[in-house]
Amino acid sequence: MELVNVEIREATISDIPECAAMIAAHEAGDVKYWQERFEADLGNPRRSFLVASFNDQVIGYGHTVRHDQVILDEEAGPDGYFLSGLLVTPDLRRGGVGSKLTGARIDRLRERTDMIYYYADPENEATISMHARLGFKEFRSMTRFGKPFTLFRLDLR
Repeated sequence: MELVNVEIREATISDIPECAAMIAAHEAGDVKYWQERFEADLGNPRRSFLVASFNDQVIGYGHTVRHDQVILDEEAGPDGYFLSGLLVTPDLRRGGVGSKLTGARIDRLRERTDMIYYYADPENEATISMHARLGFKEFRSMTRFGKPFTLFRLDLR
């Protein structure tokens, strides 16, 4: 079911508890850790943090981040802007919320860059398919946290 009246907006401090609870449940992590990390994201000029809300409830979020390649390694990601941290509540996945969040993140980055990257587990067909519909193309393999990932890019030129 696609939600029509989803609002995509900048995250605020009042959104942090819901976002932290979502990812803690998804990754079996510590809510306090995620609250502190997301609060730091709000004040970081290298990051943006968007939420999707429906009926005044946060139902998903997504980040962007500017990475600088500090290790000159073939396996590392390039310098540039990356989409990261997309998460939608489980009962609303595959309903267009992730695409709306990703489209909004792309729109925000158009003002800053002509190339956007993201990496995915090569077996995550849902995210790869969604990003392909938005124009992302496979770029190369990379390693992150000791695991293989596929790097994708979107050329905005």
